[in-house]
Amino acid sequence: MARGFGPSTRAEPLRVSETMLPLADYADRRGYDPGFILSDRPLPLPGAGRWAGDLVTLLPEARRMGQNGDRDRTELRYTHFSVVMSQSRALPLFSACNIDGSQSDRDVDRTDIWRRDPRIPAEVQNLREGYGNANQGLFSRGHMTRREDPNWGEPDTARTADADTFHITNVAPQRQGFNGGIWLDLENYVLDNADRANLRVTVITGPVLSQDDPVYYNRRIPTAFWKVLAFVHAATGELTTIGYRRSQMDFLPRVADGRFVFGDFQDSQVPVSAIADESGLDLSAYAELDVMAGAAPEIELRVKSVADFYLSR
Repeated sequence: MARGFGPSTRAEPLRVSETMLPLADYADRRGYDPGFILSDRPLPLPGAGRWAGDLVTLLPEARRMGQNGDRDRTELRYTHFSVVMSQSRALPLFSACNIDGSQSDRDVDRTDIWRRDPRIPAEVQNLREGYGNANQGLFSRGHMTRREDPNWGEPDTARTADADTFHITNVAPQRQGFNGGIWLDLENYVLDNADRANLRVTVITGPVLSQDDPVYYNRRIPTAFWKVLAFVHAATGELTTIGYRRSQMDFLPRVADGRFVFGDFQDSQVPVSAIADESGLDLSAYAELDVMAGAAPEIELRVKSVADFYLSR
């Protein structure tokens, strides 16, 4: 296990708010829509799998207010996306987002105010520990559902979606340089290859959480992240999924001669079944639509740009 670093006493460079919004503010959040791409072929949220006994549930007062209606009480619903969290790791297991490329609003001002969600216990929401200036070895608050993706629809809706992505429930620790390149561009690339008559994409993103994850600032830090994307392929007209994994193992800070040393990271297209094995989640509904369905779980295709992805069988 990597060397653990103690709590930081340096100033917090990012804006955070200890004030949570009122429960009533979340009453209109509909969250992830399983039938978003094709109403006759719904894609459910990932199943809990081996995390079934470790899911964060809504507080009784949130349930009494009917925040989720008749839906799963472990689902945190936001504007156009939903999150399910691990209690033991105080991190999201995944964040699932619906993207409507025909209504996308990329001009929404960045909210940049991180806050907790009042619907679940504060102790499973790490707002500050280990986060801060990368030059000091601290981590970025890495969006799982990226900021721009749910920002579509009416202007007020898009602005609310942007603010929703800044809940700490939608975050995992990442190195500052991690949020770029393929990780940032993949959703746009898939939209460019989607059926123009149905310009909709579902993206599910999460960390790979392991007992062997290295410890920094009293927190176990995930060494890899994954995405599963679903869309109607422009050429085939078929509902299609692809799996993507990005490692930050070599990009994590480690001590050498008293200095932080940083490495590189790797991008791979992998079978959705392999992501299910690594993440411990039930992704069977997505695995059967995967362009790499049938490939051995250990198969991976290293990619250097989004154009290297296989989008059809």
